[in-house]
Amino acid sequence: MTLPPDHFSSVDDFLENDAFRTWVRERRPEDQLYWQQWLAQYPEKRDLYEQAVATLLVLQGKQAAISDQFVKEHTEKILDQLTPATTPIKPLFSGHWGRWAAAAAVVALIIWWQIGSPIPEQIAVFNKQVEQPVQDAGWKIVKNVTGQPLVILLPDNSSVLLSTGSQLRFHKQNTHTLREVYLQGEGFFEVTKNPARPFIVYTTNLTTKVLGTSFQVRSFDKETAVYVKVKTGKVSVTPIDSPDKTVLLTRNEQLSFETKTDKVVKQDFSPSKEISSTIVNQQFSFEFTPVSDVFAQLESSYNMPIQYDRHLLTKCTFTGQLNDVPFLEKIRLICLTIESTFDVVDNQVIIHSRGCN
Repeated sequence: MTLPPDHFSSVDDFLENDAFRTWVRERRPEDQLYWQQWLAQYPEKRDLYEQAVATLLVLQGKQAAISDQFVKEHTEKILDQLTPATTPIKPLFSGHWGRWAAAAAVVALIIWWQIGSPIPEQIAVFNKQVEQPVQDAGWKIVKNVTGQPLVILLPDNSSVLLSTGSQLRFHKQNTHTLREVYLQGEGFFEVTKNPARPFIVYTTNLTTKVLGTSFQVRSFDKETAVYVKVKTGKVSVTPIDSPDKTVLLTRNEQLSFETKTDKVVKQDFSPSKEISSTIVNQQFSFEFTPVSDVFAQLESSYNMPIQYDRHLLTKCTFTGQLNDVPFLEKIRLICLTIESTFDVVDNQVIIHSRGCN
């Protein structure tokens, strides 16, 4: 099997591909590895891929005793009767597949009503995909090829310390109900608290959902183990292929997931026994600490330069606990204490201060 051509530019391209349809219907282990590698090579096409999967799921449903011919016949009958005023789903895709997707959603609901099959889950997945355009220019992709950790500042003021060789995809604007990011590789997340807008991290094998906390996710496609490690707060982690096996993690707990066996292990970890240079194990608690020392630790931990007048800040100290707040909130709280302000310019922080008495 060769990789699908990189000119796959629509949902139709996926739906008309035999290998893709076989993967969605049969979910063979050898196909899973193949499509994981394809997504890693073409991350910008994940939205199209997910929409195509959702469409096929709606078309075939989860029926055991209902044939494709049954769905096809009933779809055609309903499609012939539908008018623009009564069509319950706005067409998303062009061509015959778009008409099939809209009608098949209706057929699935009717079949569920007639025989009681658990199909609404698939309809929910489809509706979620409908909300997003096929090619969404509202996403930003950041690849870290610097050879060292890179701080990513998200629109909601959350921060991600992205490890080298990793990639992050996120919304450009802070206007979405869900704060969603897609991670390939490793990242340490410090999430701004907002209970009304959950923060969700998607990887190839796991979905991690939080409201506001700090945690680390490691999910490289070339590795057989995926890790989620919580520093502060609480997160829920759900395997992509086992949505009923959600695991809750709290402070100093971690989850490991073996991609070959789907084995999930939850255990405690002790920051004091692990490498202290790893940011998830560092403590940001200070008591009358010179501000220059505080800034030095932040520079070292986040690999982001902090520019300030050392002479002006000689007498400035900081007391506080900054473990559970994002990078920029750390800077803001420090500046608030020493009556200073700051700007972020060219991936560095510039402190403006009159000094301390």
